[in-house]
Amino acid sequence: MAPTKFQAKILNKGQERYTRYQVQHRKYFGAPQTGRVLDFGCGAGGFVLGALQDGLDAWGIEVDEERERQFDNITERNFPQWRDRFYLYPGRLMPYPSNHFDGIYSWFVFEHVPDPQTSLREIARVLKPGGTLHIHAEDVRNLWEGHALAPWPAYMPREFAAAYLEGLGKTDHADFVTNLVVYISAPIIQEILTTLGLEVVYASAAPVRPAIPEGLYVTNDQEARALGMKMRNIAISGPQENLTIIARKPKI
Repeated sequence: MAPTKFQAKILNKGQERYTRYQVQHRKYFGAPQTGRVLDFGCGAGGFVLGALQDGLDAWGIEVDEERERQFDNITERNFPQWRDRFYLYPGRLMPYPSNHFDGIYSWFVFEHVPDPQTSLREIARVLKPGGTLHIHAEDVRNLWEGHALAPWPAYMPREFAAAYLEGLGKTDHADFVTNLVVYISAPIIQEILTTLGLEVVYASAAPVRPAIPEGLYVTNDQEARALGMKMRNIAISGPQENLTIIARKPKI
């Protein structure tokens, strides 16, 4: 049975991400990824299904029940043999043994993880010695809010997000940005992984971006709203590259 239009979009995006993942794996490790892989924060499972179709032993883990429903609908309709490849969990500790996966991939998840130390420790634990890690996320250094597609003052307190977005004329994502987005950067992830003993083979550099110095002085909704109105007339585009970390767990 053919996928619905919505399901086809998920599958196509998943395939695009999987293809990019393999290109990067060849670039940094000299060969394509093989074996057992985990998509950490797998969404509706498009990447997992792309990897499975290419012969990998792929699995996905996710905290969002709506994403689980989407994955179930896709697999029930198109890939019933892979319905067990999605695991819904409450976050933090993962239900896998240590040294279990040959590769771990994460696509724009860590800007939603309030405790990156625990999540990265878990990733390091379940990754096999010699296994590889690819993380992509939204980097605070970009001064950009990718969900709202808007310029963003560095580390502006999230309680002013709704007022700032109102000033910008972009209120649709206010609740999401206020409650479900945290600040993360490549150096933070790199430091945690290095402390855990992983070798970082690539970390994205800080981009050259126009500063938003007024953001430092926002202390209430009125100031945030006024800054948002000012930023309406300043052209700032999204970054060429967001946070990218590629790492490997040393062999014992």
